[in-house]
Amino acid sequence: MSSLSSHDSVSLDGTSKTPHKDPTDSSTNLIVQTNSLSLDDLKSRFLDSSLLTFATKTSGTMQSYNIELFKSSSLPSEVFDNCFDLLEANMSAAYKATSRGWNPRKKKEEMKHPAMRYLVLTTIPGGNDKTVGGAGFVGFLEFMITEEEGSDVIYTYELDILPAYQKLGLGKRLLDVAEEFGRRVGVEKAMLTVFDSNKGARRFYEREGYDLDEISPDPKVLRNGTIKPSTYHILSKAFWTDESGEEDGDESEDEGEDDD
Repeated sequence: MSSLSSHDSVSLDGTSKTPHKDPTDSSTNLIVQTNSLSLDDLKSRFLDSSLLTFATKTSGTMQSYNIELFKSSSLPSEVFDNCFDLLEANMSAAYKATSRGWNPRKKKEEMKHPAMRYLVLTTIPGGNDKTVGGAGFVGFLEFMITEEEGSDVIYTYELDILPAYQKLGLGKRLLDVAEEFGRRVGVEKAMLTVFDSNKGARRFYEREGYDLDEISPDPKVLRNGTIKPSTYHILSKAFWTDESGEEDGDESEDEGEDDD
């Protein structure tokens, strides 16, 4: 699962370099203010602690997990390497199939953008140790609170799980944590980009309430009439409540989801 949203169009504080809104707009200030918070403030204000530590059964054995939030600047170098290596193994072929291709140097630059945030998923050794240094790396979700076409959004750049841990609902848990983070910040919607070749990821996101966003590229019609589909699609999920205060589009658990 992957995003093609480029950091080149995003300033250091997470806002667009060519903003669609007045810079004094309160929503633009929301992005700047959120991205200027300390890591401790981000954790205390926007993380749902009830979602961070959990257990799932694998082959009859219970395995405990923990999710920890990092800024790009606070991500330990060995964890960054784990994230990049997993991304490269899972997604580099899909990147190569697009017009942008796979450029390790540029991807690392994007991953180190000051406004980038990471949810890192690890196993908990012995069921007690929650520290990343003493745990086994399982996967990560990389996101940014930013502006996309005039809207305040939480944009998922990457979501990757080690192959041995896929199909266990772990990708869904990371996505749940990120979405709740975005809701608590107060952004309008969650957004992400999925490759056309990654059909399983597309189905997974659709089950989680994501639909094609209005800015998703249309298929190209060639001169001979051939329709050439886009190599990627932009999906989004609006955050809103109905009159009863219940969130629209409650999702049910799906044990057979396609976690990447």
